This record gives sequence, C-alpha cells and structure tokens, in this order.
Amino acid sequence: MLVDESDYYCIHVRKTTEEPTLNNLSQNQNQGFPIKFELYSSTDNAWTMAEDDNFEHPVRIIQEPLDLITETTIRVPCASSAELLSNTGRHTVVPMVTEVLNTLNIPEHEHQSAIDKLFSAFLDSQDLTIEPDNIFVVGIEHVIFRMHFVNDYQMVYGLGVPFVPATASSIEGLEEVSVDGLDGTCIICMENFGEDDFGGHASRLPCSHLYHEDCIVEWLETSHLCPVCRYPMPHNNAD
Repeated sequence: MLVDESDYYCIHVRKTTEEPTLNNLSQNQNQGFPIKFELYSSTDNAWTMAEDDNFEHPVRIIQEPLDLITETTIRVPCASSAELLSNTGRHTVVPMVTEVLNTLNIPEHEHQSAIDKLFSAFLDSQDLTIEPDNIFVVGIEHVIFRMHFVNDYQMVYGLGVPFVPATASSIEGLEEVSVDGLDGTCIICMENFGEDDFGGHASRLPCSHLYHEDCIVEWLETSHLCPVCRYPMPHNNAD
C-alpha cells in the first residue's frame, strides 16, 4: 500500500476574554496587551483506489480530533488596540510574533498569514483598551494529511462490494443551506465554504454533514455513503 503524506496549516485569530485573577488585575495594565498562541495538531487519513490517479473514485476520510500541543502568551507594550495599529505598534508587534512563530517551528511562509489576521483582529477592536480579561488568541492548526492508495474496496470502506450510487431522487432532494460566514471546509474538495465560487450555499445530508453541491452530487453518483460518517443514502442495490 502506497502512502502519500503532506501537511498544511490553518490559522485563526479571535479576541476573547479570560476571568481576571487578583494577581493580573493590577499587573496587566503595565505589562501590555496579551497575545496568546495555541498550537494544535491533527492527522487526517484518506483511502482511495491505487489506480485512481485522478481521484475519480470516492475517498474515505477519517479526521482525528485536534490536540493542543502547546500554548504561550506574550505581552505587547501598547496601551490600546489603536496603538497596536500605529506604525510604532506594528514595528513592535511583528518581531515579537515572528519570534514566537519561529519558536513553535511554524514555516516561514505561514508567518505573514498569522500577522495579517492578527492585525485584522486589532482593526476590528480599535476602541479596545487594556483590561485584565482582554486577550487576542492566535490558534494554529497543523494538520498532517495521509492519502492511502489501496487495491480493493474492502480496505477503502471495510466493504467487500463495489461502490453503490445513491438514488437520483435522494440526490435531488438534498437540503440546500446557506453557508455565508461559516468557517468550514468541504472535505471532498478541501475548499472553504465561504469561497465566492460556490455561491454561499452547500448541500446537507440527513446526517447533517455539509458539502459543496457539485462535490456531493458527484460523490453520491458513485457512492451512497456519507464521506465522513458513512451514513447510507437510499440506493437501488438489493444486496
């Protein structure tokens, strides 16, 4: 069995609050704005047929839960989020963030994305001043993706029979839902739901898993099983 391994990073920044303690209540004002970095790791395993060079057959994907690997907090010597957005603030923040990312072994080509998203969060909170419970969190997800190329259907789905398509009526009856503002990914094409190319909507299976309409229609025309949980859609195979 051939295994092809790659990895990718997903970076999210949010402003949140933490319960103040007696210690940080008096200290935080002098220490500056806190920025917390959380590094997570996960492994996605996928199986497809070895002869399927163009991925024309369905792929079974199992996504493991994210594990928190490490976390660290820095404090930027600025009095407000508006000051963070100034030239002086930027010249202070960028080297500090870069140092942390290097310590976490984040590839250099991912640094600018983290910095841009952090400053975007600053921009959304321009009126924010230093308080004991205000904190910006940079969440970094490191995902290892392993594609397993196998020689029989049983190793792909644990089934001893070829793929069976879903009925046309069940495909046509898929629920269409809006995904505007949804921060998620269609695991068939690995593209974000929020991309403009997909019209801001997706199709939902009865098991509640979401996919781009074109992706899941093409999938169900070959396999009646949900790519994530193997929920069986109606099919015409008596066996």
